[in-house]
Amino acid sequence: MPDVTKSIAQRNAEVVRRYLRIFEDRRTTDLEGLMAEDVLIHGAGQHVRGRHHVEASILTPGLSNCRVRIDDIFAAGTGSLRPSR
Repeated sequence: MPDVTKSIAQRNAEVVRRYLRIFEDRRTTDLEGLMAEDVLIHGAGQHVRGRHHVEASILTPGLSNCRVRIDDIFAAGTGSLRPSR
């Protein structure tokens, strides 16, 4: 994998890790650095706009305060980027 591609892939993987960390620590203010205020969200037959919907989902009991362990992360078709330990 060329260095530029690997660098982009590592940056993207770190964004995913930061996003998942929010579900554990519930610091929804960290979403400001990860997604636009007017993000468009599709799911469960709903189509809504706004980061506040993501914040509300994270703060919903049962969806937050969880720890996710990433064993392997990669973009489709690029190969593995093992997390540094």
